[in-house]
Amino acid sequence: MLKIAYALQESGYALNGKELVRSAGLPQSLSREVAGVLIAFKWVEENAQGVMRLTKAGEARARELIRAHRLWERYLVDRKGMPLEGIHAEADRREHEMTPQETKSLDIELGYPAWDPHGHVIPAHGRRVPSLETRRLSEVGIRGSRLRILFLDDEPAPLLAQLITMGLKPGVEIEIINREFDILQLKLDKKVIPLAISAANHVSVIPAPALAVQLDELPMGSRVRVVEIEGSGKHQRRMLDMGFVPGSEVTVIRKAPLGDPIEYRVKGTAVALRQKDARSILVEELEIG
Repeated sequence: MLKIAYALQESGYALNGKELVRSAGLPQSLSREVAGVLIAFKWVEENAQGVMRLTKAGEARARELIRAHRLWERYLVDRKGMPLEGIHAEADRREHEMTPQETKSLDIELGYPAWDPHGHVIPAHGRRVPSLETRRLSEVGIRGSRLRILFLDDEPAPLLAQLITMGLKPGVEIEIINREFDILQLKLDKKVIPLAISAANHVSVIPAPALAVQLDELPMGSRVRVVEIEGSGKHQRRMLDMGFVPGSEVTVIRKAPLGDPIEYRVKGTAVALRQKDARSILVEELEIG
């Protein structure tokens, strides 16, 4: 429940007992009980209007649970060969058994991965969980659009298994052939497959790039969209933490006289990158208009 509270707060939703149980699929009658448990643990504070906010301790615990969960999912797929649709429940159980030191050791053992198998970001210890700039396939799936899948929802497991069987996985590019009232016709490789709009609501995408280029190659004033981050886990995490998440827009502000470093604006903040780091970020240039 704490992870749900964190996700709601990060998404800008009003955090209260009713919204928590609705998001968790629980009866509304449990809203006060759920809120009371979080307050008792001093993970949230509640004002007179019933609006809650995570405390610093609550935020830290939520981030550590998310980090442990996603690392376990990576471990279960990479080391144990478990199917993608079977790992969420097992990681849910194991995340609560981990001490911070055990989570750190698991991170080191796995080589500091930046992504879990569903396509969600694995945060570094003590860092915020970067939010990806994506849209639901159900929202942007219009005829003729080309899209890249970034991540799939963990649940419900039967739907996740169906999506995977259809070939819909993180990193896969699709084309929308047609959209009817409640069905999308998707082109995947050379196949055309139908997908219910309700199922498409569990798939998050960004526009597929027509031509991806390295960020360091662009002239001043260029406005681009991040497509991919190359390199190892630690480097990828650092770039994500700075705001260079897939789907985010970046503007080239200025270059040093010798071309290094280069200053960019991303998520409203000016960020300086060395040329070798900028070279690892693949982007698509956007039309200025």
